[in-house]
Amino acid sequence: MLDTLLYLEELALIRPDSRFKAQLCLSSRTYPYEDTEALSTLHEQELAYYRKLQYKRKHSFVVGRYCAKQAISAYNRMAEPQLGQIWVQQGVFQQPVIMLPRTEPLQITITHCDHIAAAIAFPEAHPLGIDLEKIDGANVSAIESQITASEKHMIADTPLDYEAALTMLWTSKESLSKILKTGLMTPLPVYEINHMDIKQDCIVTSYTNFAQYSAVSFRVGHHICSITHPKRTEFKVNIAEIQRLFGSSCAADVR
Repeated sequence: MLDTLLYLEELALIRPDSRFKAQLCLSSRTYPYEDTEALSTLHEQELAYYRKLQYKRKHSFVVGRYCAKQAISAYNRMAEPQLGQIWVQQGVFQQPVIMLPRTEPLQITITHCDHIAAAIAFPEAHPLGIDLEKIDGANVSAIESQITASEKHMIADTPLDYEAALTMLWTSKESLSKILKTGLMTPLPVYEINHMDIKQDCIVTSYTNFAQYSAVSFRVGHHICSITHPKRTEFKVNIAEIQRLFGSSCAADVR
């Protein structure tokens, strides 16, 4: 995969009385995958699903699975990752489920949009959710129809670019839905955001109905990435390096 851009970072998840680790991965690839490359990345059980997809969705699916398996391999410190041996199955709510013999319960959260993907491998004891979406004016009306009046006032009172602010709201909600394993099947006002803290290189948000969680959002090129996490967890993401690689600028201390 010579044309694939890959970024890996181990996250230290620090709690008041405990500490965990997680493995973040971002990957992008603008060139189409050849079927031979897909064969080397996908488990035999994933190939059946891959072959049913339309051409454009095939690319996005492989980028997502490649990113997820790199995160899983790095988390488990596999010396020579055999990506095709790792099976990321779909659960009953389409949530990703890792099918791999391991010494501890491990979960994965995945997001992919066109040619770019992100994933986090994390211990079952410490939930995380990630989402990434493109900042796109074509999505403005759809997102506006799903946000609450208080959210509209909140983003109107900030210096944020309007389309980016809307995308931040959307990704924050979708990353929370992944932690809750509800997807977006629950009415979106349930995921309402009630506070935004604008920092130099990221935005930290909290939720009206899920006070135990918080989210950090930042730009990745022309996309917004949000990571939802337990509120009392502290961790650092090297946003500066991610933005350098994928197209922007700055490093975050998430608290």
